[in-house]
Amino acid sequence: MRITPTTALFLPLVSMFALAFSPSSASAKEAPIDFGPTDFGPTEQCIDKAISDRLAVKRKRRGSVDRLFIKQARHEFSFGGGYYVSGLFSGTYVLNGSYTFHMTETTAVEIGGAFTHANADIIRAIEDQRGVVLEDDFATVRFVESLLLWTPVYGKLRLGGSIARFDIHVDMGVGVVDSATSRGATGVAGIGSKLFIGDALALRIDLRNHVFRQELLDESFLVNDLSLTAGLSVFFPFSN
Repeated sequence: MRITPTTALFLPLVSMFALAFSPSSASAKEAPIDFGPTDFGPTEQCIDKAISDRLAVKRKRRGSVDRLFIKQARHEFSFGGGYYVSGLFSGTYVLNGSYTFHMTETTAVEIGGAFTHANADIIRAIEDQRGVVLEDDFATVRFVESLLLWTPVYGKLRLGGSIARFDIHVDMGVGVVDSATSRGATGVAGIGSKLFIGDALALRIDLRNHVFRQELLDESFLVNDLSLTAGLSVFFPFSN
């Protein structure tokens, strides 16, 4: 066949169209590219779980602490002693004991008693001026109290190489005082803390203020007596 210049010009174009619309080219164009087996599924699940756990931690309330020592529905018996500061008498010792029932982790009711004495060392210095002599300058003083305890703080601290749990409570209630210079009602308010040991023991510290009326040297006074005590608490049942 004779190839003219015009035919030679159109032959490349015809060849390109033939290749473009041939069945083999269409199948090659439509065939997906195979990169081999993939293993993205488990990796994506691990990443999603890690992100979910991290978000869950961030959503937790800041400062929240797991309660490893459970007080709810348990009975607490406390015994201790300390120092008693009287508004009219000299400071002296005090012994105390109490029973506490924990209704919840933050609220409890308590019944307690304390024993001290009226140390009248200061009064002796003015006896001659007043012409009055105390019949008993070492008279015993007894308190019986009924209190409501509220525990707004529960936390932990590091002691050496171990972690210890503690709480801080405030209390308020009424009581009765019995002494040679005062018999009647008393108001009680205070603050304290417990440091928990194991599942059934705690070291306890209490600071309390007793407000009552006291008579001395033929006069009546409204006094605020303070007591600072430390002791040991035992919880029943013995386990959480």
